[in-house]
Amino acid sequence: MQITVENGGGCKRIIRAEIPAETVSQKLAEGFREINRQVTFPGFRKGKAPRHLLEQRFGGDVKNDVRQTLADDALKQAVEANALKILGQAELVGDVKLEGNNPATLTLEAEVYPEFDLPDYKGRSIERPTPKVQDHEIYARQRTEQMSEGKMNPVDAAAAKGHLLRADVRVQHGEEVIFRQNGGLLEVGYAWIAGLKPVNGDKQLVGLKAGDTKELEATLPEDFGRDDLRGKPCAIHINVTEVLEYEGPSLEEFAKSKGKESLAAWGEELKVALNSQKENDIDRYVEEKLVQQVVESTNMDLPERFSVRRAAELVQQEAYRMYRSGAAEEEIRQFLADNKDKGVDEVKNMLKRAFVIDAIARKERVIVTEDEVNREIARIASAVGRSADEVLADFQQRGTINGMREEMKTAKVLKLLREKAKYA
Repeated sequence: MQITVENGGGCKRIIRAEIPAETVSQKLAEGFREINRQVTFPGFRKGKAPRHLLEQRFGGDVKNDVRQTLADDALKQAVEANALKILGQAELVGDVKLEGNNPATLTLEAEVYPEFDLPDYKGRSIERPTPKVQDHEIYARQRTEQMSEGKMNPVDAAAAKGHLLRADVRVQHGEEVIFRQNGGLLEVGYAWIAGLKPVNGDKQLVGLKAGDTKELEATLPEDFGRDDLRGKPCAIHINVTEVLEYEGPSLEEFAKSKGKESLAAWGEELKVALNSQKENDIDRYVEEKLVQQVVESTNMDLPERFSVRRAAELVQQEAYRMYRSGAAEEEIRQFLADNKDKGVDEVKNMLKRAFVIDAIARKERVIVTEDEVNREIARIASAVGRSADEVLADFQQRGTINGMREEMKTAKVLKLLREKAKYA
């Protein structure tokens, strides 16, 4: 078998395999012998049917199997001889006729990992935001812990100041949903709602009852996680499911029960913890900004067919999640119809980012050791209250170990970019 590989442009490779006549004849003969061992023809003992009868009934199936076997062999040889890194499945193209005593030519089209030059990725300039913990964030954390120690009694009346609303909350900028929480608690009479401060927020929830809906206008904060939405208007959609009254220790009493010197002292402790959390969030923000800088500075051809197929898979996965969550069939059909041609650009961005990160990891010799994997499994096991062996077995069964390794490798690359950056 003679193999040639041609560059079809971008990530496309055309693999041609010249199959000698004797190989075609041999493979066909093997295919018909295998069929003969499996089937019985009237008037013939098993395995003794003449070839022409087998060809009449099973000729098409045998030739398809042989064609695929030869294509698989050709692809394997092309990969080994040319160090190809194939993406997805190679596709057999053209009308390939297999006849005994005649040579054949197989043509496959495949997409490979893109070849590209990495731009400078160390020492990139970026502005690092300064974390700022606000009083309402400390209060929200205190109230959350306080209410875990008390009771929530239903109130069969309109909400008054001091009551709590259990509600489904959705925050939107235009048509885009940027926050969603089902069954959260909102404090009636408090100015902040879902981390935002709508106009007259301290009065907006008064008088609401179970089943009521409310829409409030607010502005996203200047330190919002997405640059493109900072300071932009948004709408808070509230669907009340229950009015509740808290019964339990006051904040001051709760603080003392936790061994705190005072409510203010507890607040200072929480401020430190929240500041640390925000520092970590800023680290992630800076890392994503840096890797995006590198991605945008990288020129590469992306695999078109693979991207289209992957986008379709993601849409199908989302449809499956909708099905699992009880969505109506009509809703799922409409979702599939609306999104059949969407997502390719998003998939290409994801692929480009992954290719860049992988290239940096190879250049910097970033690896994930078995010890690191075991420590991460132990950490997950501790968090979910299971043994490390159980978690490992689950990961192996689901095939998610490789995904975990890739995520850990990605985290190392992003950390490297952040540590090597220049901050304005």
